[in-house]
Amino acid sequence: MPPALPTITSFWFGSDLSWLEALCIQSYLDRGHHFVLYAGHEIAGVPAGAELRHAEDILWPAPFDMLAGDRLSVAVFSDIFRLRLMQATGFIWVDLDAYCVRPFNFPSQYIFGQSQTGNILTGVLRLPANSETLSLMLEFVTTANPTQPWRGGPLRRRNRRRIRDGETWGIETLPWGSSGPKAFAHFLRKTKEDSHAMQAEVFYPLSKHDLWKLHDPFIPNQQIEGDMVHSVHVYGHQKRMMAQNTGGLPVRGSYLQRLCDRHGIDPNARPILPKGWLAPTGSKD
Repeated sequence: MPPALPTITSFWFGSDLSWLEALCIQSYLDRGHHFVLYAGHEIAGVPAGAELRHAEDILWPAPFDMLAGDRLSVAVFSDIFRLRLMQATGFIWVDLDAYCVRPFNFPSQYIFGQSQTGNILTGVLRLPANSETLSLMLEFVTTANPTQPWRGGPLRRRNRRRIRDGETWGIETLPWGSSGPKAFAHFLRKTKEDSHAMQAEVFYPLSKHDLWKLHDPFIPNQQIEGDMVHSVHVYGHQKRMMAQNTGGLPVRGSYLQRLCDRHGIDPNARPILPKGWLAPTGSKD
């Protein structure tokens, strides 16, 4: 009998699930994985078979103010949460726009991959609890007055002056990606654990210039789901595009619509709503 597949996990905050998150969760369930979803509040739309746990099992409440409509603060907390998760469990983290094509039956405890441009991303992630990168990442995101170590001397000098002047700040105030892929890539290189990165085709088969294929009805599945592909990442900006331009639904006949058919998901029941950061610029929603 083959060994059990690893548990897949994620975190959600601020709204019920749309069809896209439900589709991604269902895809792991249908490939034989157990799925644990952490949240700090009640959530509707979670597929039957997934296990909903309170985020306090890992980290809750957030160590800073976090509002549902503030994409940056939610992203930073999500970055910290997945690091704490690595400390506490052997689960594999996935963003809820990472669709499962094939079971995640990798032999390595290090599970992460490169994008098509060679950047190392954190949308699918597992590190062993004794990973040096994990330790350095946690130290960076939890230290008061953090300074990005991949930045140059001018920023470090400026931040030393800010501290002398009595100013304080946290990781949530730094630019987008500072608690996630930018820091992850820096510390992986420092520890040489970047050698574990999987090829782009495994988790990120589509470049940003190819994401239109998700929506074109004339693109066959096999043009996206190559032999090495285990996950297809949809990305938040594609979710925003659908919220604003397609009624929050997959384009009829498209790859995303065919995935919904594959897994029995009705997108009309839970369309992507143009609210918060998904709303058009200048909208009051």
